[in-house]
Amino acid sequence: MPIPLPRMARWLIIAGTVLLAGSIAATIELHAGYTASPSPASGYLLTASDAQFTVTFPRKPLRIEKTAGTTTVIVYLADLPDHAVEIIRAPVPASGSFSLDRAVNVAASALPGGGVVSRHSITYHGKPAEDAVISILGDPGQIRVVAFGSSAYIFEGFGGTAGSFAHDYKVLLDSFRLLHL
Repeated sequence: MPIPLPRMARWLIIAGTVLLAGSIAATIELHAGYTASPSPASGYLLTASDAQFTVTFPRKPLRIEKTAGTTTVIVYLADLPDHAVEIIRAPVPASGSFSLDRAVNVAASALPGGGVVSRHSITYHGKPAEDAVISILGDPGQIRVVAFGSSAYIFEGFGGTAGSFAHDYKVLLDSFRLLHL
């Protein structure tokens, strides 16, 4: 029985995420370990000690780790029937050289048929960040990129409509807290 196109498209996006993690891992570094626990009526509270944050996902996320040489990138992905949200954590190069604009471009282009529709600079938890609306195989998505110390975080939400992921993406952004600076 053929897989319906929307589900197949999401798996292509997940594959793109893994490829993105691999491309980031080819240039930067990180450590491991996480726990997820149910949070009453509001999803799963994830404490990702390997990625130095806590956040509420709509369900227990899948943890994907991609290593290239000594660099490891970690992805936490909650894939739901009509949308997905995720956080990617990657180390910032020792040189401290990190471009929010470039990170948005790399994240969008790593997804199948991905491209940046619009972008703007903001402040998130007191740090400069870049928000972007993206298109993935014609479907909408959003990306936020921010760096805290030696770590960069990429938040993503995507689905068949902007409304399908908007709530869970907002909860992800609003509930994100660093464990250590």
